[in-house]
Amino acid sequence: MIYIRRRKELDFGYEIFIAAVSILSVLNMVLSYIPGVDLDAINVVFIINAVLTLLFIYDFCFRLATAPSRPSYFFRNYGWADLLAVIPMFRIFRLFRIYKAYRVVHKYGIGYIVTYLSRNRAQSALYILVLMVILIIESGAFLVLQAEHASPSANIITAGDAIWWAYVSITTVGYGDRFPVTAAGRMVGILVLTTGVAVFATFAGLISSKLLAPPEKEDESQVKPLEQPPVEGDQAARYLMELKQLISEREKIETEITSRVEKLEQLLEKGQYQADEGD
Repeated sequence: MIYIRRRKELDFGYEIFIAAVSILSVLNMVLSYIPGVDLDAINVVFIINAVLTLLFIYDFCFRLATAPSRPSYFFRNYGWADLLAVIPMFRIFRLFRIYKAYRVVHKYGIGYIVTYLSRNRAQSALYILVLMVILIIESGAFLVLQAEHASPSANIITAGDAIWWAYVSITTVGYGDRFPVTAAGRMVGILVLTTGVAVFATFAGLISSKLLAPPEKEDESQVKPLEQPPVEGDQAARYLMELKQLISEREKIETEITSRVEKLEQLLEKGQYQADEGD
């Protein structure tokens, strides 16, 4: 059976991470228009969306730089939608990223994706942890402002205060300059501390293990057989090129075997080859 190696620049973990970030961005857009929400809490959403926009800018540049065919990516694979999605007023185009993630799931199936993620646990865990840190900071800052805004003694007043408090809490630094004073705010603090400390500690441990671990040898078990779901466009062209290379290598091996067989026949004809009688 002929085997081929999958492209590793954009793995499934990364695609799912970008899809989840896109969903969060669209939800933030909806959240910002809900009436009755504290304005400082809405500013938290705007600040987080600014961070997400930086992620989308990086994602578009990365996809464009690594695409085998840039025109094909831009026009056929909704690269133009990725570019428009970078602009805050066109965030609705981030739905195309969700659609592309759906295409990946539909093409390869849940079973294959689960298997892939299990074989690439370190990379998948990194994406999940980054997403969880963003979610905890945003939700913690948003909820604590909602809980604290009516208290006259509150010291978490602005979006900057709330994000600072949430980040300091999950990193276990705990400066103590900002803290909730209401019962509801302290409940939010308990949730942030319980989930955030665990996630951030796991994140720090993962980074440390990656930095200290020896270089990984390529796992032959990750080589996938040719029997994969149908592919389209540039992906099919890449697979065809890889198959041609494998065929070329096979032809070289067959040529070398033929040459050695001919030399062996010549030696036998000249009587210069003596078989080992004991064999």
